[in-house]
Amino acid sequence: MRAFCFILLTCFSLSSAYSQEENRREWNKAAKQKVLLLHQSGKEAESLPFLEEYVKKNPNELVYKLFLARALFWRADLELPGHSEDVFSRMEKVRKIRDNYLRAASLFEENVGYLGKVSPRDPDLGKWTFLWAMSEWYAGREDRAIQLFKKSFKHDFRLNQANYNIAAIYENLGQILDSQIYYGTYLKNEKELKEEE
Repeated sequence: MRAFCFILLTCFSLSSAYSQEENRREWNKAAKQKVLLLHQSGKEAESLPFLEEYVKKNPNELVYKLFLARALFWRADLELPGHSEDVFSRMEKVRKIRDNYLRAASLFEENVGYLGKVSPRDPDLGKWTFLWAMSEWYAGREDRAIQLFKKSFKHDFRLNQANYNIAAIYENLGQILDSQIYYGTYLKNEKELKEEE
């Protein structure tokens, strides 16, 4: 009788484990479809809740971690500080926005670096690096942003906007000569790209 109960419990636990695994697969498939649909329609930020949960359940999914970083970058639900608010309220809102960009930059750093090692000729490597640079820039880390914009342009020469952004950063930092060099590079490359078309 004990042997029969043991076999019955074993069968029940195996059945339960199989059922849980099946539910997890179904959930993963549905979440992936929802995320891809939102990203293809330009609604990356709306996919944030699905991505957060998906990445938590599947921490080794490189592409979906990059999607999460991109969704954080495009996030629009954080409140912007207003001029009429007190200084502490404005500072808190600015801190939340900066923390969001820093989190995106951290995810990009980890996963773009890994993608570069695993697939150094990936055609999207330049675009991911460009978004990483934008996250760094918006987080207030201009030096890192400049280096990453340069790297993104090396990966993909069509990302000429990187040169423009470098020029804008230098201009904002008061480095006018460097700014003029990169504005010139941007204009030269724009002309060459138009001639190729």
